[in-house]
Amino acid sequence: MPTGRERVSHDVADITSSAQLLRYAAAGQLEQLMRQRPDLTQGDIAKGAGFGANQRNAGSALSAGLRREFTASQLSKLDDIIGALLATAPDTEGTGGLSSLDLRLPADRGRTVRGTSLAVHVPPSWTRAILRDPPPGEAGVLIQASALLSAFTAASQMDKPGISVASVRDRYRNELEQLVRRLILIYVAPPTSVNNDAHIMLGCLASYAFEQMKGRLEAELRYSPLGFRVWRAITKLVTFSEPEHADALTAWIRRLVGYSEELRKRSLYAGRSLDLELAITVPASWSPPGDDWVAEALRVRMWNNDATIRERGTAAMGLWQRAIEQDRPNRKDTEEDLRRLIASFRDPGTRPDAAAGLRWVAATLEHVIDRQVPVCNDWPDIGEPWFQHVQQAADELDHAAIPDHLLAGTKNLFRHMILQNAGVYRRQAIETVITSGWTEPIAWALEALLRKEENEAWLRVRAEFALGFLQRPSRQVEAALTNACLDAFDRLNLSGIPDDVPPPRSHVTEVQASLFAVGDCFGVTGAEERARTARETLRDVLTTLASVEGDRARILRRAARAAAYVLTVTAHSVEPGEKDLSQELLEKLSHHPDPVTAHLSRWALSFRFTPDRRVRPLLAAAEHAKYDDDVPR
Repeated sequence: MPTGRERVSHDVADITSSAQLLRYAAAGQLEQLMRQRPDLTQGDIAKGAGFGANQRNAGSALSAGLRREFTASQLSKLDDIIGALLATAPDTEGTGGLSSLDLRLPADRGRTVRGTSLAVHVPPSWTRAILRDPPPGEAGVLIQASALLSAFTAASQMDKPGISVASVRDRYRNELEQLVRRLILIYVAPPTSVNNDAHIMLGCLASYAFEQMKGRLEAELRYSPLGFRVWRAITKLVTFSEPEHADALTAWIRRLVGYSEELRKRSLYAGRSLDLELAITVPASWSPPGDDWVAEALRVRMWNNDATIRERGTAAMGLWQRAIEQDRPNRKDTEEDLRRLIASFRDPGTRPDAAAGLRWVAATLEHVIDRQVPVCNDWPDIGEPWFQHVQQAADELDHAAIPDHLLAGTKNLFRHMILQNAGVYRRQAIETVITSGWTEPIAWALEALLRKEENEAWLRVRAEFALGFLQRPSRQVEAALTNACLDAFDRLNLSGIPDDVPPPRSHVTEVQASLFAVGDCFGVTGAEERARTARETLRDVLTTLASVEGDRARILRRAARAAAYVLTVTAHSVEPGEKDLSQELLEKLSHHPDPVTAHLSRWALSFRFTPDRRVRPLLAAAEHAKYDDDVPR
């Protein structure tokens, strides 16, 4: 069996297959490792990871995983050896682990939280001290969470009086409350591999301590300025849930989903559609025929003309996916309802400013219905210029020095990032590429698409989101995102229209999306210099959004929310006597007529800046932040 480089093609033919996504990500990491360490063979790595007693047997086991499927134990071993060997390599810190990706993908292989590799072994005598001591930062919080998760896991395996899960909950009740607050603050920050692990830890811990944690999770979801991201932690709780919580969890999730239409109105970024991802994840038995409350929530959103294309497409695709995969008895009725939606989306009067985007949702929805498949894995060629631009950008990857065995999978994942209308799988495509380590060529392709496509704001929004989420805070990405934001703001043509006349909604949406992408990409540790220069490039945009009043402030409220987000996450320390641009503009935005914008701004001002002009990390909100009594409700 081979002990050198594995050359099986790692295409991603089915975006719903966790096995394919993990094989691609593992092959990408191995390729990166062997480029950094040409002295190593695949057999060396496999033996070091404990795949077998000798190089030959270990190499065969690794090759089998790359061809078929890895076990959770094998992914954990690969994480250990690859992480150790790449510990000092540049440009690999943000990739994240294979085990973490596995836990973020759909649980189509019956994985559960029990025994997750994110829980490290911590001697029982250390747990209370670790939880008692103030953590030094994000890593310290994750170590605390891992220690507590280890205690829960061990107790669940024994489940005897005095050493049961309940006894661990009682013993660490006070520590758990503060730990959950800190984990949430890490999770709702701009996306990083640490952020991803925090969201998994929240779901893991909640599967053991649901009753203790649900109040905190709901409060953060409803009232925290960045609470829209808590939907994903709750989604992970659903996928990790144990039978003993099923009834209580079902009632709670149903209530939250029922609130989702109201919550989206005061969400910092409703367009992310994270509440819909939760609804789609709900098990079939929780929302049975005759009382299918999930389907009703998805229908409400897909028919909501005020929702974004992303939201409406995610809701419609999710409704169809549930009908197919759960073999719903009313599938015919669902199909008829969706065909009416398709006709509506093809009516140019439905959204004149984004007609091509709705036509694309209609085309892909019709595609899956006609073929009776749950999700698009190939694309109907509708012959529009924007579609050709996407294909041309994908073809740029042919010249990006991507290894042959990864090229087809990389191009398919790129297409899913842009063309996929099922929002869950669009994000999974990005997360898989991040974990593989092959983000640089994808960033080039996204930049090429933004250069080519000048007309379709909805399509540019998808490219901007992907570029911001890709976790590559480079000069190249900074230029692409700031230019996209400046262009989007220019398209508003604010000087050419009266204050009470709204610009096309898709143009406002792109300003919001491009600003959020800047914050997501550069509002992280290690990107401070790029954050400083990006914010300076956008100074006029941010200043204008912080200064508008009256009707214009109402019309541009979602863009103002994104401006407040950028200013919050990219704040930096200045010399005594000076005032950072973030602090200056957040003070203006704290009086903005939009209560969501004002709430985030006041929250940030309450803890982010010290009297000597230093900037505290977002994690410091656990001790220092003040919450308004007049939060948006």
